[in-house]
This record gives sequence, structure tokens and C-alpha cells, in this order.
Amino acid sequence: MSVGFRGQVISTEDETTGASKMTADTIIYKYPREAIGSKSIILVQPTERAIVIIQGQIVGDFPPGTHNVQSPANPVSAFLAKFRYNQLPYDTTVYFVSTTRHEVKVTGISQTEDLVPVEYETAAYFRVNNPSALVTNVQFGGNFFKDADLAVYISPIVDQEVSSVLNQVKLVDMYKKLGDISTAVTAALKQFLSEIGIDLISVRMTKLLPQDPELRRIIQLRDLGIEIHEAVRLGLARVLAEQQNPASVNMAIGVPYYPNLTTLVSLPEGLTRIFSSLGGRKEGEESSSEAKK
Repeated sequence: MSVGFRGQVISTEDETTGASKMTADTIIYKYPREAIGSKSIILVQPTERAIVIIQGQIVGDFPPGTHNVQSPANPVSAFLAKFRYNQLPYDTTVYFVSTTRHEVKVTGISQTEDLVPVEYETAAYFRVNNPSALVTNVQFGGNFFKDADLAVYISPIVDQEVSSVLNQVKLVDMYKKLGDISTAVTAALKQFLSEIGIDLISVRMTKLLPQDPELRRIIQLRDLGIEIHEAVRLGLARVLAEQQNPASVNMAIGVPYYPNLTTLVSLPEGLTRIFSSLGGRKEGEESSSEAKK
């Protein structure tokens, strides 16, 4: 949906449909036109703030409401009077910043002390408390800065903090450290995000699993109360069953499987009788022909 002039009104609403460009996952929306008239009115919704930048300088941070650019009390008007502009310069930009609560998810891969690759996902909840600082600290192409863009922005910090905990524990103790991981990520993100105008509300781990799916199933069996060596055996039995291997049943019940070679290999009748006679001979016993030789 595009935003345009609606009787010189600048807002996040589409002049045709009335729908808002400030969707649930949009943090910043940049008004697409820089040729803004000096008689314009900036309309800010209750969940937004508007940042006006003229020639690279922030000249206005507008709260929700209607703001007339020509009003003497308007900071934009004061800026124009200071530099003796009769109308807004061509490089006037308006950013609308969402002030509602947002959720951003960061995913990645780390490893434990015993070198087991682990997939993780963290969910961070935040709210913008300084729109001017955020606009001047992030870079984005196009007219939107969304939750996914912030996830890319903070992913190196999250990965560093998650790995700082996981790299020091073994796989069997990994889930005991969920609280430590959340605490470490929260502390690092809170400081970093506060510097760019974002207030971090909370962080939680939403996924922490071994990258190998077979290892995931073994851990699930272990957590059901099955001993670890039995869980491994059942995991191998499932793999053999998927291969239609008859040894899968024996693997599951823990009984060795000794296949009959004659059922697996088709031998000539003469060789079959020879193998049968050899199989019935006692160890160390010689045939009569061998004794004669």
C-alpha cells in the first residue's frame, strides 16, 4: 500500500483504501516523497511518532496528533524561519516510527563443549522509546525497516552470548542452562538496544535442539525415562526398520541377529551339500579322504 497526499495530509494511511502502512511487523516507515509542500499537515496516529529531517538534520519529533507545518509553534516552521526558507526544501524526509510492542526472533547454530551442533531460537520483545535515536542509528533500503531487519542487526550479539554459555557445557547439561542463556542475551541486548533508542522488555529461548534429527529423537527417548544406551539402540532400530532390514526387530529387543547365509545367497546344489556336510563336522575332525592323503 502506498502513502500519498490527501489534501496535503502526510500520514501512514493510504488515500485510496485507508489501510495503514504501519503493519504489525513494521518499525519505521519512510514517507516516499521528499517534495513536501510548506502547507502540509502531518497526521500521526496514536501508535506512532513522526520524525522530520531537513537537509540531514532532525528538526521535529512529533507525538500523536495533527501538526501544521506552518504553525509558528511548529519546530519545522521555526527551522524554516531560522534559515529564511519560504517553503520546505526538496530534501525534507518524514519517518513514522511505531511505538507499540514488537517481537523479533533470532535463529542460529552454535555448539556444545563436546562439539555437538545445536540450533537455537530466541524471541526478544521490545518497544521504541527514542524514535530520533533509532532513525539516526539504523540503515535500511526502501521505505521500511521491519522486525526481520532488526533481527539481522542484532544477530551477531545474540549468537555471541548464546555461544558463550553453550560452548562451556556438555550436551547432557545443555537444558539446565536455559536460564543462563536468557540472562546473558538479555544483559547484552538491553545495553546495545538502549543506545539506539529501543527499550528491551524481555528475552526468552523458544528453541534449543541438536542439529542432528537422530540425536533429537534419542534425547526425547531419554527424557521419557529410557536409559541412554537403550535409547540409542531404539534409535538404531528405527533406522534399520526404515531400511526394511530384518535386523531391526533384534536391535529393538537387544537380541543378536545371525542370518542364515544360504537364505541370503543362492548357491548351486552341489556346494549347498558340501557346506551342509562341513557344517556338521566337528572341529579338528578330518574327512576320510584327507586321512588317506
